[in-house]
Amino acid sequence: MLMNLSPDRLLAPFYEAAGKTPKALRYGGWEAKGISGHTLGHYLTALSLMYESTGEEKAKERALYVVDELDSLQDGEGYVCGFPKKEGFMGVFDNPEAFTSAGFDLAGWWVPYYTLHKIMRGLVDCYEILKSHKALTVVSKLAVWVYNTTSTLNDEQRKRLLKCEYGGMNCVLSRLYKITGDERFQKVSLFFCEEDLLMPLSCGDDILSGLHANTQIPKIIGALEVYKNGGNKAFYNAAKFFFDTVTENRSYVIGGHGAGEHFSDFRKEPLETNTCETCNSNNMLTLANALYEITPDAEYYDYCEKVLYNHILASQDETGMKTYFVGLKSGHFKVYSTPEESFWCCFGSGLENPFTYNRHIYRYNGDVYINLFIASTFKNETAEISLDTDFPSGTKAVITVGKIGGECIFIRKPCWCKGFRAEINGKIYTDSTKGYVKIENVKAGDKITVNIPCDFSAYRKKDDDKSIAYLYGPIVLCEPMGKENFPETDRVPGENDLTNYEGIEVPPLKFFEMPEKTAKTLAFRLKSNNIQLVPFYSVHHQRYRVYFEIKEY
Repeated sequence: MLMNLSPDRLLAPFYEAAGKTPKALRYGGWEAKGISGHTLGHYLTALSLMYESTGEEKAKERALYVVDELDSLQDGEGYVCGFPKKEGFMGVFDNPEAFTSAGFDLAGWWVPYYTLHKIMRGLVDCYEILKSHKALTVVSKLAVWVYNTTSTLNDEQRKRLLKCEYGGMNCVLSRLYKITGDERFQKVSLFFCEEDLLMPLSCGDDILSGLHANTQIPKIIGALEVYKNGGNKAFYNAAKFFFDTVTENRSYVIGGHGAGEHFSDFRKEPLETNTCETCNSNNMLTLANALYEITPDAEYYDYCEKVLYNHILASQDETGMKTYFVGLKSGHFKVYSTPEESFWCCFGSGLENPFTYNRHIYRYNGDVYINLFIASTFKNETAEISLDTDFPSGTKAVITVGKIGGECIFIRKPCWCKGFRAEINGKIYTDSTKGYVKIENVKAGDKITVNIPCDFSAYRKKDDDKSIAYLYGPIVLCEPMGKENFPETDRVPGENDLTNYEGIEVPPLKFFEMPEKTAKTLAFRLKSNNIQLVPFYSVHHQRYRVYFEIKEY
């Protein structure tokens, strides 16, 4: 899907904003609206990640072409974006005493800083991954423009501006400060750190009920980045508490969270057609990785594994179309984007998702940490590791050491795996510290065999213990329910086009029972209830049930 997109069509609104004739017609959907340009930022990030993951030169060439185009469109003050400066921003700075600001509206424009963040982040990724110094120049000029304009606001005006969603502006500006050492970027990153959110969270106060969920996560990621680059320890405390309370108290069995884009009440799981906005989980994976860099605990990858298999992998169909919501109302279905008329936020983050898997598998700090059981290789100047497995179809992995600079390999022992065992040269390892089995004195040519058996388990809904979901190891199972009263197509331009589509009757289970295996790989059944179960990630273009109401135990 990524390489099928036209860079010139994504650049069209940038040409129009600069008063120039574009080379191609802009795309539809969100790219034809006030948020135009945000997809180009995701596009740059995804191309950079694709090159990092696969070495695909065409991805790098395309990203550098976009950088050249943005450089040619940047004005003398450093501004370049997918909408004109006057419409998008100057309503604030020309009228600082009276500009309006709400959740998605800043001075009459749709989340301009949110879009700006995506573009700036894409450019920083082009610098860090593709080593494009031109990308750094373009984004630095743009950051100076952000600094110069926001510096004119007083504290009341600043707080009013921050009422409108601004993405992760604090994150990308702090990254730029780390890269360049420019103190202006550190100051403006703090401008976008919202004390009214961060300070209560830092004290362990869960104030999230009713808040727009994916507005908050980038703010938290950014606050953590500011902390890492010399900021307030309270920002780390806020990020840690936020992650803990969202994953423990506000998430569904698939790891996603939110209903109708907002946080539900504490420890509630409303089963609706518009649960689990997909880019929320994309951002929570970023937060988990950032927290892991500070405190390398395997619990973060227990979470990443859950979300990658059960939400992210489940959110893309065979043609590369993306979900916005992953509805968990029994009998509903996944709703996907179209190739040219959607361009939702979740479509943009969905472009990035397939190329982030490698970033979750390994960590290296002199020793090698293996966090996920996905067939892959890791290679740098001092270490070369291959991981062969067909998990979750099979429950064994073989780690082959080509070379290793340190002497230790740490293998994550999943929280769900009771019979975990690693074996090398006749020695068996089962004990773990902070979720890792430590294999010492590893040498080139060694092979480590890892057994990761999966058991069945039942997840009980937080607010109703007679509603359950089934898992096989970390894999959420569902009942495929066919196409009764199904729409003509489940690929639609609008993210809410099928939210209220008529449902079907879904009877409860007659009684509780645990699944059992069938002769087919990753196919299971509830024998007495006569129900077939398969991994949720494998079900597309039909109705399904993940949560099962139980008539009696």
